[in-house]
Amino acid sequence: MPQRIEGVPMLEVIDKGSATESHPVPLLFVHGAWHGAWCWDEHFLDFFADHGYRVVALSLRGHGKSPAPRRMQFCSIADLVDDVESVAAGLSTRPVVIGHSMGGSAVQKYVESHEAPAGVLLASEPPRGAGGLLLRSMKRHPWRFTRTTFTTKSLHAFNSPERAREYFYSPQTAESDVVRYTARLGEEFAGRLTLDRRCSTCPKLNA
Repeated sequence: MPQRIEGVPMLEVIDKGSATESHPVPLLFVHGAWHGAWCWDEHFLDFFADHGYRVVALSLRGHGKSPAPRRMQFCSIADLVDDVESVAAGLSTRPVVIGHSMGGSAVQKYVESHEAPAGVLLASEPPRGAGGLLLRSMKRHPWRFTRTTFTTKSLHAFNSPERAREYFYSPQTAESDVVRYTARLGEEFAGRLTLDRRCSTCPKLNA
């Protein structure tokens, strides 16, 4: 587990708990951009495992400890859906899929073509994609946005606790937590995936 699917890398997976009679359906967590399976581990996975669920979190290709079979600039939402399917297919029964942010986009596309008891979206990107976020980022930090556009790399926009807090954490989040979470953020490469998320209703981009 996960199940080997042609063209899909062997992905990092955190697997906790076990199915119970009262909760026979597993929960599959899909992270957002710049994150990995680790972001679910501290507060979500143990909570649900302790309440009788089998819980699984994956790191999408090129995130966390999951390899990317090709340059991330050429990966698409369809590739992320394949990653979700490769893990879901290895479970004893089809899971409830739970996606945050970019992971929410992958979950929305996944449930279009795969059987699932339910899809849950937490602060998900909307069906229209990530255009709103990109526009706000351009207005708020034009130099950072320009640098990301030309380098196709964006981690520099979040590579300090102050910057990471602006996008990911509330003012109430302890500074020590922000510091250690910021250190775990990974690069997110602009490219086809960004276009997919801006035009998520366009079938040609998601084919």
